[in-house]
Amino acid sequence: MSIDSVPATAPESSPGQPEVNIPVTRRKRPHPQIVAWLVLLFSFGLFCVLVYSAFNAVSDYLSHSVQYKDGRVQAVKDQDANVFVRHRGQAQETVVSGDDIIKEGDEIRTDKNSDAVIYLFDGSRLDLTPGSRVLLTESRVEIQKFRISEKRLVVEVEDGQVRFTVAPFIPAKEYNESTVQALFPSDTGDNLKPQVLFNDPASGNYVDGTFLLTVSHTQENGVRASFTNKAQDTVSVQGATRKVQVLPGMRVFVQNADPGQPNYPSAQQEELVVNGSFINGVDSWSPYFNQGGDSGNIDGQIQFDAERIADGAQPLLHILRLDPRADGNNAETSLFQDVNRDVSEYEELWFNLKLKIKFQSLSGGGQLGVEYPFFIKINYLDRNGQPQEFFRGFYYRSEDSQTQTQDQLGRSFKIPQNEWVMKQFNLMDTLNKPARILRITVGSSGHLYDSYCTDVSLIGR
Repeated sequence: MSIDSVPATAPESSPGQPEVNIPVTRRKRPHPQIVAWLVLLFSFGLFCVLVYSAFNAVSDYLSHSVQYKDGRVQAVKDQDANVFVRHRGQAQETVVSGDDIIKEGDEIRTDKNSDAVIYLFDGSRLDLTPGSRVLLTESRVEIQKFRISEKRLVVEVEDGQVRFTVAPFIPAKEYNESTVQALFPSDTGDNLKPQVLFNDPASGNYVDGTFLLTVSHTQENGVRASFTNKAQDTVSVQGATRKVQVLPGMRVFVQNADPGQPNYPSAQQEELVVNGSFINGVDSWSPYFNQGGDSGNIDGQIQFDAERIADGAQPLLHILRLDPRADGNNAETSLFQDVNRDVSEYEELWFNLKLKIKFQSLSGGGQLGVEYPFFIKINYLDRNGQPQEFFRGFYYRSEDSQTQTQDQLGRSFKIPQNEWVMKQFNLMDTLNKPARILRITVGSSGHLYDSYCTDVSLIGR
């Protein structure tokens, strides 16, 4: 039996029968009020996010803001308009005419004839001696967490001698913490710069008073610096690997990015002459030739020799004028070095040299008492700011009354011919004590002469 399957079809409606409607499902639209509320809530949420972000940005700015502070530099002694400022971002220096505004990042420099004073925004000041160069690394007030305001003054002494007078720190509305530092350059890397911490909030030490910072650059010793504490409180000097405490009245030398052992100036010494043994020839020295007023036209000669000693060779400065045509007229042949250093901190200032005279045609120091076959001359300012001269002449022939007069004044000394002699003088024993050494001259004067010298030094203690 088979069953035939037939596709099922909907029954056709016959006439007279009602039509059957199959219901159609339709999507419901959201209610307009619900859509409006959703848009409103989304907009409000976005607004809150924007307000929060803006508030955080403003809050972060206000809680970590920086207020940059200006200073002022004034030319105190400026004979040839030689106080300079190189403003941050500028390649060329500008000349300070009277005074000038300085900002963070500016560099200030004095030449060998000029003095300058830098007035900082908190009342501190820097007195720059001739030949000094400083960089105003930071000059600002930083605000953190709305309530902590920190004064920051950081000055780098690149060269020369600077008297740093730190103003007392008095917590005020403008700032309630203080950081005042002085940096020294280093020949071991820029990241190892020694620093003096005058105001150090980390340790709660806030020092004020006067301090002396000196930086020198030599081929023999590289970068060498010293710091003298002339205040009434202890100051910290931080180096690359060690930190020392400098008591009032003490001085510390800084070299190779680290401070040495602080001590009182009388127990330490500092060399102020560069290349005094003439190892590098005329480096740091300048030659000077003067024929005087007697119509001479033959200069002396400056040569460099060496003498064998037990452990090597001793460099020598050789000054001579032996041309027979020069006999009868005066000429000076010398070397000078501009020191331009404040020496008022020293209790002793010893000038040393080793010399030998082989020949002189005049007796003693000549009729004027200044024509010595070898002499030294030190120009300086005394403690009243008056120019002074320390002169000493050396000879081996003494046959005239002028020489005897000079001996009585203590200005000249008779020494054996053709023998090495060591001489030493303490400039602080003079009536007009030096406050600043300007120039050192060594040389010969007269008609015919032949002299040597070496180991020229000026040591402050």
